[in-house]
Amino acid sequence: MNKVIGICNLHNEPHLGEITKNRPLGSVTFLGRYGIIDFTLSNFSNSGIEKVYVLVRKGITALRRHIGSGAIYTRNTKLGHIELLFNEKGFTNKAFNTDVNNLRQSLDLDEVDFECAVIAPTYMLSSIDYRPIIEAHIASGAQITTVYKHVEDADKEYLRCDKYKFNAAGNVSKVSKNIGRASEADVSLDTFIINKRTLKKLLNEAPKISQFFSLQDVINFFIEENMMDVHGYQFDGFVVPILSLDNYVTHSLDLLNYHVRNRLFIEDWPIYTTTHSTPPALYGKDADVKNSFISNGAVIKGKVHNCIISREVVIEKGAEVKNSIIFTKTVVGRDVKLDHVLSDKGVTIVNIKKLTGTDDDFVVISQGAKI
Repeated sequence: MNKVIGICNLHNEPHLGEITKNRPLGSVTFLGRYGIIDFTLSNFSNSGIEKVYVLVRKGITALRRHIGSGAIYTRNTKLGHIELLFNEKGFTNKAFNTDVNNLRQSLDLDEVDFECAVIAPTYMLSSIDYRPIIEAHIASGAQITTVYKHVEDADKEYLRCDKYKFNAAGNVSKVSKNIGRASEADVSLDTFIINKRTLKKLLNEAPKISQFFSLQDVINFFIEENMMDVHGYQFDGFVVPILSLDNYVTHSLDLLNYHVRNRLFIEDWPIYTTTHSTPPALYGKDADVKNSFISNGAVIKGKVHNCIISREVVIEKGAEVKNSIIFTKTVVGRDVKLDHVLSDKGVTIVNIKKLTGTDDDFVVISQGAKI
């Protein structure tokens, strides 16, 4: 799709406490192997969208390290292009560090040859083909199409997301926040198909409305003021919303279930990620591993049950790790027992022999901590 560009928007990502303190959500490890951003970038690639821009709010170094040249997400090596856009002027003032200002400062839309843009976040994980959505957008004659999902658990999931009401023509008539009062709702996936002319108009009008507004704020303003028709497209596929630390932990461990996992990872829709030259996982003679993801380079000498273990993690003999998520290069010492623990990168746990959390209250260990 040479006339369609992808914009991966990292500006409105939710904050997940310690694990997003010094990095964007997009670069956070997922299932021990992926970065969360891999799903959005792979969806662009699999949909034939070869020209992609990533709007970065913070942590550009972590993203560069993960994405590299971007070649792993590109099927067409001649036309494929991934560019990170970082608003240096807005970085020193968080209030002005918006996706609107990033696009205004970092990208001259007149110099980019495209007819419409697919703008998608990282925190709604799915395997979504944008091609039928783009076709429906063009057929409808809409200036903007917003992608939504009808859910029956809005009282527990998708909290604080936008939810929609539609008129008879299928256009959004009302936008409100999901505060969990009802179980059924049409919730926004914060994904938009926008014509080039309309995108330019939104970016030009945004500062006149509020220089603090995000692109989503501007679209909602236009809806509320009846200044623009925004058409709805219902996505029926599986979505994993990562809107809080609880979401991240719960949904990650849910994906240990084969049947749940097959709803996210679907046939003939690969999720691309950075590869590392690490050896296969090594299991000691006393290793006891059940229902867990074990990444390359891990050394498992103890017990690991219902866990997600990232690259180059060491679980020493006599250690027991259950219901936990362990990031890269963490060392769990001899006879240490962990249950419901989330350990960030490069942690060493040797002197404290027992750490126990609960389903609702994981113990979170900061990056590089010595315990």
